[in-house]
Amino acid sequence: MAAAQLAEWLREKIRLKKARPIPAHVNFFYCFGGLSLFLILVQLVTGAAMLFFYDPSPETALQSIIVLSTEVPLGWLLRNLHRWTSTLLLATVFSHMVIVFYLKAFQSPREFTWLTGVFQLLLVFLLVATGLILPWDWRSYWSYALWLDYVNTWIGGAQIQQWLLDHFTLKLIYYVHILAIPIALAVFLYFHFRMVKKYGISEPL
Repeated sequence: MAAAQLAEWLREKIRLKKARPIPAHVNFFYCFGGLSLFLILVQLVTGAAMLFFYDPSPETALQSIIVLSTEVPLGWLLRNLHRWTSTLLLATVFSHMVIVFYLKAFQSPREFTWLTGVFQLLLVFLLVATGLILPWDWRSYWSYALWLDYVNTWIGGAQIQQWLLDHFTLKLIYYVHILAIPIALAVFLYFHFRMVKKYGISEPL
């Protein structure tokens, strides 16, 4: 009785709505969006914990990662969770987009849902790319060099490449990684789920 009263009180206070019925056609392939959200939360928690140990300076960045991995209790687990779930997140978001495209769920009235999903894929890719640079070891250096070479192939890429060379600092990459990209991702997630709530889950072909 007390549990039921507590649940009712919580529903009133935070306005919880009853769970919506799951459509009969939903199967495993419809789960990649929810799995991606779960992995984003894992990234958020593990990334926030790593903030206490990482030092975004070229001289000490790698050493701070080594200390986290070898001296901090369960630091190796924290780092590897953050590292490997980022790769898995990129895979699940990409898989989600492929499935949505295959089901033609990007068509009217879900164009805006699709568009916000595309931007989320790009932002997750940028999260992974900037995260690769932060340890500032030889992999980070050559990753950045490869990205610069790729940027140079774009229209106007030479100017962008030069700007990135002139203004590069590890601290800038760090703040882009922990603030700019996550904030943008949160905004697109908000509108994405608003659209999913409005139009529901697409029907199978």
